[in-house]
Amino acid sequence: MLNTSFCTKDTNQTIYELDTEVELISDHARSAVLFFIHVMLDMCICVFGIAGNCLNITVFLRQGLRKSVNLSLFAMSLSDLIGLIFQVWHNFCMNPYLALADLPVDFMDLQELTAGYPNVAMTRITSWITMYITAERCLSVLTPFRVGILVTFERSLVILILCYSINLAFLVPQYAFDYFSYSFIPGLNKTILGISVRWNDELLVYVLNISHINLSTISIVFVIMNTAILVVSLSWKSKWRHSAMSNQIQQKALSSRDKKIVMLVIMVATVLIVCYSPAVTCTFLEIFLPSFGFYAKQKNVYHVAWSFCFLFNSINASINVIVYYKMSSNYRTTLQEMFPRLKSKIKKV
Repeated sequence: MLNTSFCTKDTNQTIYELDTEVELISDHARSAVLFFIHVMLDMCICVFGIAGNCLNITVFLRQGLRKSVNLSLFAMSLSDLIGLIFQVWHNFCMNPYLALADLPVDFMDLQELTAGYPNVAMTRITSWITMYITAERCLSVLTPFRVGILVTFERSLVILILCYSINLAFLVPQYAFDYFSYSFIPGLNKTILGISVRWNDELLVYVLNISHINLSTISIVFVIMNTAILVVSLSWKSKWRHSAMSNQIQQKALSSRDKKIVMLVIMVATVLIVCYSPAVTCTFLEIFLPSFGFYAKQKNVYHVAWSFCFLFNSINASINVIVYYKMSSNYRTTLQEMFPRLKSKIKKV
């Protein structure tokens, strides 16, 4: 937050320069962008994603959670579902034209505790589960005969619980420092519901931003490393098997299967990097640029930038149902058993 209250009458020129700093995005432009992204675009994506993740959870429950992969994908679908539900409320609160309703609630302020922070926590949980899934697949390629011993249902369950617990633990300071309260606004001559702070809010924001950067960077870096190892290992094993097998049909089948796995892990890594990198970048900017913040001078730029970050998070949480259906034959089979009409329509096509 840019604070000019320290200035005195002898620094009138400095005050003038600070107060007249040009905002890169006008209030009108910010309102238009927020309305389009949150109310129109992101809301549609969230509705699709909620339906898709409910479908994913049903499919994985039907297949059984004793398999480590199914358990991990189930946990990731659950975090995506919860995050999208919070995002729906977040989109509602971010509607800039709610102020015209003259309600005794500051929705822009309220969304931080009720939607923004929980959604960010869920996206981090998804990234950590993705990190674990890529590590597990990496082990299955490097040590195919020991992966069943190393990766058990019980161990996977403990690791997934830790993924949830570690990321949710960083929400505790936020809810300990901030609380809901009614405040009288002299300019509006009314009392509205918003958020108040118990202690030093700037210190809290700094600590939370640092933790968000660390937790997000850890997941992204390890996903890239695991994916690189997996791609190289599969490529090497595919060439070795191709030279060792004389049957041409088996060679083509094996090569096709390997390519699908490689494309899957590349897609997982790409989606993770594309969708989470903007949020990490915005967090870096918030730490090092005093004018880039929720109530800072360039607050309009801040809100617009984070709107795109939340949009990318929603896309990442919603696109999995398409990825699973296109790239997993077991998923397609289970889904077609649940919806026989879907199978008949596919055959007609």
